[in-house]
This record gives sequence, structure tokens and C-alpha cells, in this order.
Amino acid sequence: MPRPLGRTVKAAASAGALAGLVTVAGPATSAWARPPLPLVMDAAFHNDCLSSHNALRARHQAPALTVDQALVSYAKQRIAQVTRYDGLQGGRRGLGTDYGENQYWYRTSPSTRVASCADGVRNWYDGSRFYDYARPGFSARTGLFTQIVWKGTTKLGCARAAGPGAQGHETYVLCVYRAPGNVSDAYRENVFPAR
Repeated sequence: MPRPLGRTVKAAASAGALAGLVTVAGPATSAWARPPLPLVMDAAFHNDCLSSHNALRARHQAPALTVDQALVSYAKQRIAQVTRYDGLQGGRRGLGTDYGENQYWYRTSPSTRVASCADGVRNWYDGSRFYDYARPGFSARTGLFTQIVWKGTTKLGCARAAGPGAQGHETYVLCVYRAPGNVSDAYRENVFPAR
């Protein structure tokens, strides 16, 4: 059975269900690490990421994002760190405050289906069901969603890696955003209801 999960700079996912705030997750030593999974990216992947984000941003009155190649390079570095552990246990090690980040993990067995970027974006957007526009602010249930539709964000870079893992065939999708979303006291000006 597929098990999708996601992450943002301030929200994290555990190997079972969305968890509370996490600053650093994962094993403390590299003894538990494995080699990173191989990248699975092409122009269609980047187009999928951009169009999935921008369709949802348009619904929430946020301007379209553009792909930034420097962010794509950074996303590749980050996904190499994250995929060294099964699930989303790679944490935020090395993640600065200049970027927002959403992560998605998908596993399936025995199939070797590779999840799309749109799969990850739909999973992150699912938090919109819980967002309270009357009381805007951060919560672990909505942080992935608010990063997607954050009005002040203008640039996007995504990466995807996939391959066999300890828990079946795994796909990781990781997107980084500039300017980052989920900034305290800025939700009212950056997160709008869907039209």
C-alpha cells in the first residue's frame, strides 16, 4: 500500500503520520546512512512541478512561480542528504533560513512506480482542509500547504530521487522555495482563500 508523506521547513512527517514541530530528525551518526538514491529528473518532471504549484497558487491569488536553476541545484544536494535514510528521517541538517522546503516520500511494493511531482504537491496541499483563514498562522497540519501558496514566494527548485529501499521501492520529491513561506506574523498578507 502506498504511503505518502511530506515535510516543510517548520512541519515534519514521520514514518507513520504527520508529526509536530521537528528541528532535526534522523540518526545521529552516519553509521545508519546508506548511499543516496539516484536522481530521476527530466524536463517533464520540472514542468510537472511548476504547473502543479502554479495551478494551486492561481486558485489562492498568488503569482506564478518560476524555476530557478540555483534552487534546482540546491534541491539536488538536499535530496542526496535526505535519501540517505529510509523515509523522511534525513531531517533539516544543513538547511539554512534562506529557503522554504517541502518533502514527499512515497513507497510501494512490489511495484516500482515512481511518484510524480504532482503527487507530492497534492499531498502537501491536502493541509488546506485544516487552514483557518479567520485565525491565520502556522500549524504542523497546514505548513506544507501554506508554503505552496505563499504569495511572497517567487522562485522554485525541485528534485526527485527513486530506487529500492529497506521498505520497498521509494520515491522522494523535494522542493525548495525562495523567499521562504511560513514567516511568523505574515500569514494574513500571504495566504488567501481559494477562489
